[in-house]
Amino acid sequence: MTGPTRALGAYLSDFSAKKLSAAVGERALKCLLDAMGLIVAARGEPTARAALALAQPADRGARSWLSGTYLAPTEAAFANGVALHAHFQDDTDHDSWTHPGSLIVPAAAALGEAGNLTLAEVLRGLVAGYITLNWLGRQEEVARKLIQRGFRTSPTFGTIGAAATAAVMLRLPEAQAASAVAIAASSTAGTLEPVRSGSDEWRVQNGRAAQGGVIAGLLAQAGVEGAPEALEGARGFLFALAGMSEPPACWATPPDADVMLSIMVKPFATLGDNMPAVIAAQMLHQQGIDTDAIGRMEVTLWRPYTEYPGTSFKGPYVRQVQTQASTAFAVSAMLCHGELTYEMGLNLREDPRILNLVQRATILPHDGHALDSRLTIWLKDGRELSAEAHASTSPLVFPTRERAESVFLGRMGRAGAPAARAEAFAADLFKALAEGRDVPFRDVIASYLGLTALQAAA
Repeated sequence: MTGPTRALGAYLSDFSAKKLSAAVGERALKCLLDAMGLIVAARGEPTARAALALAQPADRGARSWLSGTYLAPTEAAFANGVALHAHFQDDTDHDSWTHPGSLIVPAAAALGEAGNLTLAEVLRGLVAGYITLNWLGRQEEVARKLIQRGFRTSPTFGTIGAAATAAVMLRLPEAQAASAVAIAASSTAGTLEPVRSGSDEWRVQNGRAAQGGVIAGLLAQAGVEGAPEALEGARGFLFALAGMSEPPACWATPPDADVMLSIMVKPFATLGDNMPAVIAAQMLHQQGIDTDAIGRMEVTLWRPYTEYPGTSFKGPYVRQVQTQASTAFAVSAMLCHGELTYEMGLNLREDPRILNLVQRATILPHDGHALDSRLTIWLKDGRELSAEAHASTSPLVFPTRERAESVFLGRMGRAGAPAARAEAFAADLFKALAEGRDVPFRDVIASYLGLTALQAAA
């Protein structure tokens, strides 16, 4: 009987021949656009700049999306991965509790540009990585066990997901694809302590995972052999990191490309766990509520979200990521300002209006749908107001093409990109995808960098 490591390798080796639906392809392109906009928004973030400064320029390869500089593919995956994750706003796969955008997109883009592949080939590699992440965490079974043991799922699953992308884009045969998975599984992980404490290296974790996946794929291509039971072996990934003696039953079936349609974007700069509560807070803000009149408030949130490190923290907020993790801060900031941006966590963490509401907030767990939340406010005059958010049906979380383009244009516009050119760039990508045109990915990146005046550096 073939175990999960070899079965995944076999699946990935055949992935280039699999037919993907138009909806899956379009969803992959939305993920790429989301990533491109997020990196532009994070250009000034210190950890992203530090990661780029460590990367050595190369004559050719793949470009940094921060500077336009050519780097080796492994270096580009690292630098772009750190930048993409810098604002904690990259997309989310619920089952695996991961942020695929900063794990998979940098790997796919680096290999696509360095290998002179097409946009379609990059999107296919992106899909392979995203759905491998979902498969690893399917039904949350392995993901929850990792979290309970203090591992952060994004970098722990992420190296393997990025290796899956590499296996497909490098067109590795079955044995080499399995070795790529194995090498990644044997050299992955990251702890939750940075998120809990609010330090900076959580950004680095995802960049390293993207880089590690590319390295695993290239090593496998060069003939390096990975452990044949790296995932399920007696001292393998599941045993060592998740404390599991057997593979979960849900791994018996291969990854499913249609799970791409369940990937969630983050309309606000906070943990994905907080998104339903923040949407509920936005609904109340839009009613014109006077925050000074609030006496107390209760937020119901899915129980596992309330237990995630950092969500229950109510200050003092001495580090930016503490505000992003905190449910009370996110809800209070939205009630006060009707928006929740990365900069607010930097500039408003001592705002007396927000902090006053934070202390009046109680977070209560519920055992219903993960993406549901209810915010109830009692005003000082005795009146009660409430809003319920069902994020599973929200176009903010599961965007239409129009919404995805609008978010991209907004981010590019704030970076100084001409609106007409940015709009044409996004429209041309969707048109090329729909028409099945072979667009060199190098040209895509050149056009993207040109939008923000990086073409001279490239």
